[in-house]
This record gives sequence, C-alpha cells and structure tokens, in this order.
Amino acid sequence: MKKNQLLAPYTTFKIGGLADWFCETRNEEEVLEAIKFAKEKELPFFILGNGSNLLVSDDGFRGVVIKMENEEVQINNGKILAEAGISLNKLVNIAQENSLSGIEFMVGIPGTLGGVVLGNAGAWQQNIGDKVERVKILDENNQFKWLNHEECQFGYRQSRFKKNQEIILTVELKLRKSHQLEIKNLMNENLQKREGQPKEPSAGSIFVNPKPQSAGDLIEKCGLKGKQIGQAQISEKHTNFIVNLGGAKAQDVLKLIALVQKEVRKKFGIDLETEIVFLGEFNDKIPN
Repeated sequence: MKKNQLLAPYTTFKIGGLADWFCETRNEEEVLEAIKFAKEKELPFFILGNGSNLLVSDDGFRGVVIKMENEEVQINNGKILAEAGISLNKLVNIAQENSLSGIEFMVGIPGTLGGVVLGNAGAWQQNIGDKVERVKILDENNQFKWLNHEECQFGYRQSRFKKNQEIILTVELKLRKSHQLEIKNLMNENLQKREGQPKEPSAGSIFVNPKPQSAGDLIEKCGLKGKQIGQAQISEKHTNFIVNLGGAKAQDVLKLIALVQKEVRKKFGIDLETEIVFLGEFNDKIPN
C-alpha cells in the first residue's frame, strides 16, 4: 500500500491529483485485504482498471485506490472465464486464438473487462452484458459470490454494479465457435472504424447517446467542435470526445461538459447524460 500516489499516469485522460492510498492487486485475496484496510480506516475506496472512461479530480481522491492487475483466463466449452483486470485487447486476442467469436466489437477499447462490465460498454449495437453468463463478486459484506446474468441487471450503459459497492472479480462470457480468420477480419474492420477517433489522451465517449440520436451529432450541430477551455478541447475528430491537449485540468473538462449540456438543452431540448465516472471532489457540480 503506497501513500500519496499521483493518479494521472494511471488514466487514459492523463488528468488527476494524488490518491491518499494506492495499491495493485493480483488475486482475490489481495483485493479482500485492500478492502478490509479501507474499511478499518473508514475510507472510501475506488476500483481502478485501465483508467479509461474516468475523470479524476485535480485535488485527487481522499481514499484508497485499488488497481486491479488480476488477469487469469480459462477457456472451456465455448466459455471464457476471465479475471476483471485483463485488458480488452488481450482478451479479444485470446478469444480469436481459440476460435471464439462475439467480443470483436471491443477491440481497440482501452479498458479492462471489469470496467466494461460495470458500465455495460459496447459499440455498434453490441454490448458486453449480452455476452455475460455470470459474474463473481466481492459483496458489501466481504463475501465472495456468483451472480447470474439476470442478477447483473444490465441496461444501456448500466448494471447493478454502478449502484453499489460490489467488486467484480471474474466474468464468465458465453461466446460462439467460429473460424480464426473470420474473427480476425472482424477485428480489423472494427479497428478501422476506430481510426476516426482522436489519438490525444481522452476518456472515450463523454456522453451517452440519447437514442436514436447521436450525442456527437448534436454537439457538432451546436457548433462546438474544437471548442477549447484551458488545455481541454472538444475533439475536432469526434465531438463526443474531450481531449487533453497537454496539461488539461479536470476543471477545464468539467466546464466543457457543462457547456455542451447547456447548448444541447437550449437547441434541442435534450438533456445529455454523462457516460464517464467522476472520482474525487470537484469545485463545480458534477454533471448527471
């Protein structure tokens, strides 16, 4: 357990102050020890994967950040049993090597399995929750237990894990058999689609698409493409991304989010909901 660890390098946004406490865990027992440490000290805790889809306050986090490094994988009868800390790209490649199809849409997403299951992330009308058979968690009473698909309560960019303090440890995915070459071709097609996304540090898509509308289209129609506050900018490549041009502050990002919500509400009467997670204390009100 380390004290006063800078969080910015652990996020894809490259933004964020110090965590009072920080540790990396490689198995269930280490996760449990870290949680017990936080509870004994009466401190809040946060589970960190690859740090995508996350905005950390400039003032950091007055609690314990637990970075998941557990990434064991087992394959049996078309099912993948994978620990929450595995990167999505590694997982997609393992599936392809074992002729298992169904998660190609996740290739190129800079996250971990636990993080995408938490937010039921997806792309191109596919969501990870549709592939989840069951999830092993550490519950709020420090007990290990399995939840079936229905118990996970998946919705559009939602799951039960967003509403409680349960920790995702292992996920069982049900995939289908296919040919390795077909899977590889699908992966390459999806990577090409992602070429239109910005290369600068970002947290991925900021807003949930208000179906059937596209958040990016609405933002662009408000004339906000390229709008900049400090070193944070609404991407010129994809307007549902806010990028860090170098040295951006969390407060700059928050101000851009508020501006986008205000302009889209004024022009279209639509309340854009944020997709990213906010960690720490912010001077301004955290958006919905």
